[in-house]
Amino acid sequence: MFKVNYETARDEMGLTWSIGTSVYSYLEIAGISLSEYNKNPLAGIESFRPRHFGQLREMFGNYLSPAGMTTPAVSYGHINFLGVPLVFPDGEGEVNYEHQHKSLDEWIKILKNTMTFNKMTADGQFFLDYRKKLQEAYPDNNVNWSMGYEGPLTTAYELRDMNIFYDLFDDPKKLHEFLRMLTLNTVEYIKFYRRINGLQEFNSKEGAMCDDIASLIPPDKFEEFVLPYWEMYYEGTSAGKRFLHTEDHTYKTMRFLEQAKITFFDPSISHKLNPILIRDNCRVPFGWRMGSFHYSDLSPRDVRDWVYKAVEDGANKVFTHVTRLMHDDATVLKVKAFHEAATNAKSMFDAGATRKEIGKLVTSEGRKKFWDKWPG
Repeated sequence: MFKVNYETARDEMGLTWSIGTSVYSYLEIAGISLSEYNKNPLAGIESFRPRHFGQLREMFGNYLSPAGMTTPAVSYGHINFLGVPLVFPDGEGEVNYEHQHKSLDEWIKILKNTMTFNKMTADGQFFLDYRKKLQEAYPDNNVNWSMGYEGPLTTAYELRDMNIFYDLFDDPKKLHEFLRMLTLNTVEYIKFYRRINGLQEFNSKEGAMCDDIASLIPPDKFEEFVLPYWEMYYEGTSAGKRFLHTEDHTYKTMRFLEQAKITFFDPSISHKLNPILIRDNCRVPFGWRMGSFHYSDLSPRDVRDWVYKAVEDGANKVFTHVTRLMHDDATVLKVKAFHEAATNAKSMFDAGATRKEIGKLVTSEGRKKFWDKWPG
């Protein structure tokens, strides 16, 4: 059975940082709309031209990590294979799905009858062909088929919509049956997804889950309706480290992360949390993200303060991503300030400086802002 020593986990992980980019930046540079990218493999081929990433590196610096080469990311790939139609809007709208109105009983029957995934949907086949064209254009790259999936509670929300929150109280027994079948089904889809991408069905080293909607389950229901299905998900897909991305939690659910044997927690955009609240309410190593939209409200000094304060308060990783609308000179300087502070903090940390000593680099203005006025 997989175990984590939380007494030493954060110390053992140390401190890291990253500054990545996304296909959205490539699209902006190439003048390609999201709709074109989603619907036309030729737009995908054009968006991944090396010159576009080269242009970004000229702006930001060599520390910038490229976006992985994939087919357009569809978080709803799994439910598409359960019969849910996808919606691809024109312009810059993200892919969505047609909202469903089936009962728990109807979904349980569908899930029981769809436990093997060996037949492509029309959308799945389209993106498989898309992947082939990308691979032919870039034979030296490993192109990922990104008809993705979500964790149990998020997938449950996709199928039941707001009814999932009534189900907690109106029919908890039936909800358990639904969540059990759904999680087993998700595990089978993940195996299918991995086979398509040439990966081992079962990852012996690590597993990852994205389950944002879990944060909306009341804390007094969390242990009953979330933890068993997280465990089923991880046990069915991996035997090692457990990465968890789930947004919008509060400190009240932090205590459950250790019960779930999480080895790294990514709260991403969670307005009710800050590093101190995570640090003081669980012992799980965690990252702290500066969202692309945060830069507009911060100065370069604020950005540096943000990094040093996050490190002081326990973050094992600080990270950010360059995306669209971030290519102006002012924002470029702020991202460079992030890089400057992150590399300095890591150098100090690796040389033996304590988090408290790194925190001395936070200005007095930064101490007032972070975290009482964050987000501002």
